[in-house]
Amino acid sequence: MNKTLISLLSSVCAVSFWLLVSFLFVSMPVHADAESDAKKFCAAYKEKSGYGCQVERCRCSDRETELKRWNRKMRFDICACVNTAAYNLYLEKEAAERNRNRCNTNADCSDGVFCNGEEVCRTDGRYRVNSSAGNGTCVPGEPPCESGLCFEREKSCKTPCEDKDGDGYKAMHCGGDDCDDNNPNRSPGNTEVCDSQGIDEDCNARTVGDLDVDGDGYVSMQCR
Repeated sequence: MNKTLISLLSSVCAVSFWLLVSFLFVSMPVHADAESDAKKFCAAYKEKSGYGCQVERCRCSDRETELKRWNRKMRFDICACVNTAAYNLYLEKEAAERNRNRCNTNADCSDGVFCNGEEVCRTDGRYRVNSSAGNGTCVPGEPPCESGLCFEREKSCKTPCEDKDGDGYKAMHCGGDDCDDNNPNRSPGNTEVCDSQGIDEDCNARTVGDLDVDGDGYVSMQCR
């Protein structure tokens, strides 16, 4: 009877020991992960607000505000704590920035740039950017030129160059070298013809075509 009781107690002690060891080894990563997450949170908060926060055992002191809490099961919780005065100052700055960016009319949002589109002041309460209510928020405009070719100085869109007459040459007005994009018989590479109308077949004003019927070496005056 005594041997059985001793054996039972030994088994219970062994199981308890292994449970304790398992708990400690399993809990350690939870402790490490929570503390690492808390430090990352405070680093990000400092970059955003300019004010640092402390990773402490919860709860924060009377002069501090709890920003976030990490629960660590059987261990004490840790908190990201920030000085209350600094935290309130940060909230005031955020509120001032939101109010500074608010608008009442489209003119309040305009940056005066044509090619990035006309900015709009949303007041319908449905667009939520930098504003909890959505009203009084500037919304970026849509670029007016679908082709992406935009002249800011002229405040106009540039139409892609075309070859209307299909002769393989684009019009001069958009950077090409076709002097008449409505006539396929007028483009660089065509043979210049001597004519009294002075039609420029090769788009070169210095050529007039050859017509020397009498063979005296002089081009006829009818070639212009």
